[in-house]
Amino acid sequence: MVEAEDYAWAINAHALGLDFCLSFVKGLEPDEAISAMGGTDPVPIVSVEAAISASEAVEEWVDEDGDSHPTDFAFVAVTRAGEWTMILEPNGFLCTEAPVVQALSSAGEMVSFYYNENTTPHFSWAVGGRVVVGFNPGFPQDRYGDDPERLDRLLTEAGFVLHDDDGDARFRERTLALMERITGAGWNADFLETSTFRCAAVGAGAAAHPAYAEVREELAAFAEDPDEWADDDFAGWSEYGVTDPRIKALGAAGPRLYEDDQELAAAIAYAPAELIGRMARWAWERPLRLAGILDEPWFAPIRDLVRLGRPVPQADVRLVEERMDPYLRTALPDWIRDDENQRRNAAASLVVQWDTDGPVADLCWTLARAEGAGAGTWTEILIALRRDFPELGDVVVPPPPRPPVARASARRKREAQQRQDEQRRHAELERMWAGRIPDDARLREPEVQAHALGLVPYDRDLIDRIADAEPRTQRRMAVWVARYCCTRAELIAEDWLAAGMIALERDEPPPPWFEDFHAAYARRRGVPRESITFSSSISVDTGDREPPRIDPAVSAIQAVLIARHPDPLIAAIDTLRNAVQIDHPPTAIAAFRTAFDLT
Repeated sequence: MVEAEDYAWAINAHALGLDFCLSFVKGLEPDEAISAMGGTDPVPIVSVEAAISASEAVEEWVDEDGDSHPTDFAFVAVTRAGEWTMILEPNGFLCTEAPVVQALSSAGEMVSFYYNENTTPHFSWAVGGRVVVGFNPGFPQDRYGDDPERLDRLLTEAGFVLHDDDGDARFRERTLALMERITGAGWNADFLETSTFRCAAVGAGAAAHPAYAEVREELAAFAEDPDEWADDDFAGWSEYGVTDPRIKALGAAGPRLYEDDQELAAAIAYAPAELIGRMARWAWERPLRLAGILDEPWFAPIRDLVRLGRPVPQADVRLVEERMDPYLRTALPDWIRDDENQRRNAAASLVVQWDTDGPVADLCWTLARAEGAGAGTWTEILIALRRDFPELGDVVVPPPPRPPVARASARRKREAQQRQDEQRRHAELERMWAGRIPDDARLREPEVQAHALGLVPYDRDLIDRIADAEPRTQRRMAVWVARYCCTRAELIAEDWLAAGMIALERDEPPPPWFEDFHAAYARRRGVPRESITFSSSISVDTGDREPPRIDPAVSAIQAVLIARHPDPLIAAIDTLRNAVQIDHPPTAIAAFRTAFDLT
């Protein structure tokens, strides 16, 4: 005979969920029971674990505006258990309601056990639509119904103490055992794992609700592919219309590869494991080889640890950072190589242990880290990858799978999200542009906008006037502002700077010391270029004090260099941005407007 101990595993493992209502009905088939509870057209789902997860699919419906609303539907997973129909409600309680008890038991019997960690548990046995015995299993002494003592023998055999006010900590497994003693319908872990459950949204009038068909569609989508149903597409594959799971396995770094070279991305996605491994090793070694440390004796133990997937001691990580640093100072882009933290992180990323997202996803991340560690530009790395692995051209890539039919709710949510994103972007642009987004598309280009926004607080209208000017005029503006900056910084009389200005005004190549900022600044200080170092500080709260200003000489030198920018619009805007940093902003703006008749 079944004992409480026989169901202890189910309680300890939360086999029915943390909170649940489990019922057995005799006299109704699974679909008939679902119909009696207000549902229809159930979806088959194998295993109780999947069925419990599927309950999320009926919790919301999406209106035409893409907004989500609670459905107020209940959810049931129903299957056959011997001569009885087994009904599971994850975190539900519909089978405790009197109309439902009557509907399910009127043609036979119903045994039900409701448990929730935050409310009072409940057991009932109903026959012919009426409750024969009902009680709180934690305190079984208080029973009610048409014949409240009818089950006393079975209760005692299951281990319940009927005259004890202290409560029973093991009432859950005792109740499950009692249910089997009443029904003869036992179940175990194998039954829950292999049974096909008929799953549906239920509740009074549920099937007639306008959202019911959509909720059923969501439930069917979950049954077809649980992982895809919950996929929020953090990597952004939906932007490219990619549905192929092999390509999506390229991971979060994959979309960049796919955007630049779809053919290469597909070849990597379908490449054999052995080729993926060789390419990953190649990508990892590339920056180390270019830095000249891959084959150094001191690096060999570190190299072996990385190849074996073992952690590298922190002292060795610091050693790699130090030995890579001279190379990174020359190999990285300007905006990175001058940042010690960036260089250190770039070097460390090659030897620290990373969580794996799968072989092809790890390869894409390794390619990205190689770029960040001085292995060349992204385009150069991809060209080299194709060159060194010609067998990629032999990889057979099947036609893309037929895209699944977009669920109406998913489409509306996506469209609503896109609208919201666009509204946020528009609001942010309005804020950045002081309430007036430029009509000129050039000013909205990322590189131009990055420079132009610095002038918005000083003269929003002037930015449009500069953008309206001819490129030749914009170049003259930049040259004029460069001289203005040098004059206001009291550098114009210095021969080295005057030579740079004259070359700029004549559109001639700059003197050697105006090759870049480092060279010009070193010339001003009268020191070798290689001796120049820079530091920065951040002032969080200056109180009543004026915030620190950039050295006017620095802004003037930058203006001379920026005036040669290939884009005359950027040259004009950015030199003027330096001018307002040197001079009283209204004074600099007024002088510029007067010089070019923009008053």
